[in-house]
Amino acid sequence: MPSELDLLRSLNDEPRTRSTVDVQRAIADGRRRRVRRGAGYAGAATVTALAVAGASVAGGVFNPAPSQTAATGAPRTTASAPPKAEYTIPGTAGWSAAPATPPTSCTLNRLPVPDNAPMALVTGAAPTGRYIVGRSYPKAGSYQAVVWHNGSVQKVMLPGDEELLQDVNSAGTAVGWSWAGGSEEDTGPVPYVYHDGEVSPLQGVRRGSAYAINDAGAIVGDDTGRAALVWPSATAKPVRLPVPAGTSVATARDIDEDGTTVGTINDERPYVWFPDGTHRELPMPRIDGVQTGSARAFSIRNGWATGVASRLTRGGKGTKADRANNARAVRWNVRTGEVRVFGELQGFPNEVNAQGWQVGTDKQGRAVLVADAEPVVLPALAGGQPTAVSNIATTLSDDGRTVAGQSDDATDTIQAVVWRCR
Repeated sequence: MPSELDLLRSLNDEPRTRSTVDVQRAIADGRRRRVRRGAGYAGAATVTALAVAGASVAGGVFNPAPSQTAATGAPRTTASAPPKAEYTIPGTAGWSAAPATPPTSCTLNRLPVPDNAPMALVTGAAPTGRYIVGRSYPKAGSYQAVVWHNGSVQKVMLPGDEELLQDVNSAGTAVGWSWAGGSEEDTGPVPYVYHDGEVSPLQGVRRGSAYAINDAGAIVGDDTGRAALVWPSATAKPVRLPVPAGTSVATARDIDEDGTTVGTINDERPYVWFPDGTHRELPMPRIDGVQTGSARAFSIRNGWATGVASRLTRGGKGTKADRANNARAVRWNVRTGEVRVFGELQGFPNEVNAQGWQVGTDKQGRAVLVADAEPVVLPALAGGQPTAVSNIATTLSDDGRTVAGQSDDATDTIQAVVWRCR
């Protein structure tokens, strides 16, 4: 899942350092003033981030089954597979979800918040929808990580400041990060795992972030962007995922149940690491007939990967802001190489489930669930004209029956919510 900070970093060439202001709250306020969508979750006005798609080959040509055809109808080409790497990504091999019928309507409920905190939001959820993670804002400038389980809520006491749980699996094990102080060169996020009521730092990195965990317990993230990492378990040291020569920045953002991992290299090329050790860039789509210039991949589930692509502008020399303004939601089938641009969504999807369905915001500023049928509009806490930031769906269960996110109440305050769909 993408974050607000992803968007800010994509527009900022400065080193990654802690902001001196409450970035998430500032984003929330700023987005309301702009009344347009700019990125996703991880902050008080959250959910999703801009990104983009990339093609070509790292270690070999993308080699889907020769019997498949591309989304454009052109025949696929074949090539020898890249050499096998000397590592494997842990996961549960051969998994698949039973097909589900898309829902046609959803009802909205607020999630309870500890200590009657005035504001809260959702950042991630388990594939079943029974566990949801997020954080509350007990008072100005304070943060509290929380876990919801079947409607009940409890606080998670992460060390440090600006704590955030990013994801949780079906067993209730959650991962995230919290900011740690120190010397100017040694400040930054520290990755943590929460399991059976205990919080522990992940091994092998002094500073870094944990973004996702699968049901096998494998965790992915990075060491502040320098390398994409996978922790085989909550107690294991991380494996540094291989990247093409010349890569300066890499991050792993999500991991499938079979161990397939997606992320981004050099802040502009979407990348996939397979459980057998092979790895490559994801194919690049065309947007409005124009070649895509950059891309990121944020989520994967049952072989469906999602992210954002933006087309080239100004003769291929557009700025990062240009790329952000020209972004489109993209979905890849990592098994076949098919790539599709979704015009129904404004900017980017926030999550994908095992069916390939997505949640995001449509061009009218409404939170929607996009399946194979007509998009399902998700109701809001307060009435009035939607603004693309007032009602945001962040997570989607595999069966499509549970969606979680945030919605502004009548006082324009962000509240953590869940939609039950049928």
